[in-house]
Amino acid sequence: MRIAIVHDHLGFRGGGERTALLLALHLKADFITAYARADTFSQYQKKLGIRLIKFSTRALKTRVIRFFWLRLIFWRRRKIFKNYDILIASGQTATEAVANFSRPNAIKIVYTHSTPRRVFDQYELSRLMYPLILRPAYALFARFWKGRYLKAIKKFDVNIANSENVRQRIRNHTGGEANYVIWPPILTNEFKWQADGDYFFSWGRVDESKRIELIVRAFKKMPREKLVVASGGPRLKKVREIAGAAKNINIIGWVSDNTLKDLAGKCRAAIYIPMDEDAGITHLEANATGKPYLGVREGGLIESTDDGRTGILIKADPDENDIISAVKKMTPDWCRERRKDCEDHAKKYGAEKFMAQMDRVIKDNSPGRLILGIDASRCEDPRFPGEEKRTGVEIYSMNIISFLIEAAGKKNIRVRLYTPRRIAYFPSAIQKVIPGGKGWTRRMLVDELKNSPPNFFFTPAYYIPKNAPKKSFAVIHDVIFKTHPGVYSFMERLSQKHALEKNLKRAEKIITVSEHTKNELTRHCRVSAEKVVSIPMAYKSRGDIERKKARKKQIIYIGRIEKKKSVDVLIKAFGKFMKKSGGLSARLKPLSGWKLVLAGKPGYGYESIIRLIRELNLADHVRLVGFVKEEEKWGLLAESSLFIHPSSLEGSSIPLYEAFDAGIPAIAADIPVMRENGRDAVLFFKPGDKNDLAEKITKLTSDDILRKNLTANGSKALKGLSWENAAESILSIIAG
Repeated sequence: MRIAIVHDHLGFRGGGERTALLLALHLKADFITAYARADTFSQYQKKLGIRLIKFSTRALKTRVIRFFWLRLIFWRRRKIFKNYDILIASGQTATEAVANFSRPNAIKIVYTHSTPRRVFDQYELSRLMYPLILRPAYALFARFWKGRYLKAIKKFDVNIANSENVRQRIRNHTGGEANYVIWPPILTNEFKWQADGDYFFSWGRVDESKRIELIVRAFKKMPREKLVVASGGPRLKKVREIAGAAKNINIIGWVSDNTLKDLAGKCRAAIYIPMDEDAGITHLEANATGKPYLGVREGGLIESTDDGRTGILIKADPDENDIISAVKKMTPDWCRERRKDCEDHAKKYGAEKFMAQMDRVIKDNSPGRLILGIDASRCEDPRFPGEEKRTGVEIYSMNIISFLIEAAGKKNIRVRLYTPRRIAYFPSAIQKVIPGGKGWTRRMLVDELKNSPPNFFFTPAYYIPKNAPKKSFAVIHDVIFKTHPGVYSFMERLSQKHALEKNLKRAEKIITVSEHTKNELTRHCRVSAEKVVSIPMAYKSRGDIERKKARKKQIIYIGRIEKKKSVDVLIKAFGKFMKKSGGLSARLKPLSGWKLVLAGKPGYGYESIIRLIRELNLADHVRLVGFVKEEEKWGLLAESSLFIHPSSLEGSSIPLYEAFDAGIPAIAADIPVMRENGRDAVLFFKPGDKNDLAEKITKLTSDDILRKNLTANGSKALKGLSWENAAESILSIIAG
């Protein structure tokens, strides 16, 4: 297994450069970079030896020209990237190179120090730095850069953020998701306490973002407090001009690693107040020496500082007075008392921990492990993105994926979930978040399967897209759009027809959730029975349901409010039941006290159902509660006395199992799939017959023994259902 660490360049000594070099040494990987200055961590370059691959012996410093020059020299040597099984990109040019030039089946990992903020949240600030005449050109350049970056970042199998702060940047700027957060390594065995010095120490790079100029101005107002600045950068000359002849300020410039560690180990405290730093390691290196630091309440420093114990955070966007006030608090005694707290805190970010976490990432994503790619976009209703709304299909998808992850882990198969947005209840490590809206499967998922093909592909609720592997599998829940086309709109029929045709063409096996659906599929779709496998719908009982709660005179229906579900038949039958039981008098007063609760989203024909309720004078007796969240749904089930599933067109019925679980007797249409699922736990009525349904409602509401028997049988029926078994059966079909 050949591994390469790819970094933009070794043009200066920064945290990103050291992190990449240390990782290459630990993994015994090749280190690929554009160029390397001899004084950039020379000891690590020497240890790498022939594994250090430099594309150029010179460097360009002009920003825009360097942007294109770096990409050109990576492009010229693009063939080298085909030699590696795992490539870890560090830096934005490296990110583009690894994304575009590596093999499709290579594992592509990006360690994100930051997104290119000059084209995202700092775009306007960057644009204003250019003369007015050049700003339109910069706008075009930024648009070009942003497009290249967004296209590249989507091609990675694994994205590692160096802090929670950067993870949030990734979400905000790309719409994607970091799979892991792993902080850069701190060399706690090299940064050590040496003495209690009398100076504050700064070694952040001297540029616009580190606020070194502000620090120097503040210390000019504190002649009794000493400051040492040991770093360089584009603003070094300006910083020296500001310091002038101040005797308490010593601007040294770049120093050797040993000198830097010596200065850090002997200072009173460090000072590090960068602008919205992505992560930052300077303050943690200070902590490793047993010294607290003066920081700022911005960026990654917020999450990596124990304010008051390992340092003091001044307010965001600080001024000189904020620095002066903090320095006054950081007396020699105050700093000395925090030595152990600082040293202990730094150990949490030690190099050993970093390497162990990276080893784990590589092990989890080893090229030797088979990959099961799963379309997880149907874990919520795609018409309501981010709202956690689910009907039966989405509930099935969520549960079967959860247990497939577990089953695949037992077989050492790696799961990769494709989703347009982060799914909170699945591990981030296995999610490939590909942002996109309408046409996501056709446009976004197709590209992903081409760039990083899995060994197997499974969709629990939609269709198999182009570029999916030969070993692809799909679940078909029903084919009602073919057997009863009139209950769907024209566009819904087209959509379901398209999905079915793609699945029949591309699937190695089709999975159905009932024998009834399998039979319908083979009968109406010219597919051989050998290609279709029936794996029954599963269910997992909830342990927190209040099943003995006092019941209201309440009948509940759960599902979309549409004619396809025979909700109109239910309303008509309920009207007849109310008249027969005295629920509706001539003056329309509710004498019996019964209510019908309809819980679900509006569907096709919803308006006609509303009119029907009004025509039958049932507005005071029917509650339309709309879509309900999980806890609200279970609250309604717990207080209801009767569940009705009137639909004569179903592939399965999770709400029926939920009624069993809640201890509610159920009535359902007498159709094959309900017989298959409900058996002796359901009182059946003739499909579409409002009179028969009304009779069954009357019978069940008046017969205590029947209600108890059905409830007991429903509880028994659930014991034979298992998501674990269903997932293992599906996985055995997929992976053998």
